[in-house]
Amino acid sequence: MAQILHNIKKVEMIETYHLTHCDIIPSRGIYMNVPQFFDEINTIGLSSVEVSDKIENKTRLFTTKLSFFTENKLLPGNKKYAFRVTDIQDNKYMIGTSCKPFTIITNTDSYPSIDTGKSGNTVTVTYISTVPMLKVLD
Repeated sequence: MAQILHNIKKVEMIETYHLTHCDIIPSRGIYMNVPQFFDEINTIGLSSVEVSDKIENKTRLFTTKLSFFTENKLLPGNKKYAFRVTDIQDNKYMIGTSCKPFTIITNTDSYPSIDTGKSGNTVTVTYISTVPMLKVLD
């Protein structure tokens, strides 16, 4: 049996307006059409992504939750961001599109009570939409 490794080694972000010319291909992924330049986020260790779904009002909604540990807070201000993650097998996935709803970014500072605790900032990106995390098609 083959082992599937989906550990996230790289997290990048881009303002959503850059994705207006991308094509979403249902059940396949997202095709970028033009080269895009992403800003890499300096993460500590591996990141995680969880995707869940539910039926609400006869519509399937996906909840994608990206979490990563970093030294600094991620403060988007008025800007809207989408995120591209790369797993250890170099597969790339997009979280978010150029359309509403947009991702929600939450920062959590940790000040542990023990010496061996992990201190720093955990960033959680939540994306709730009818569009799941999409594989980037080259």
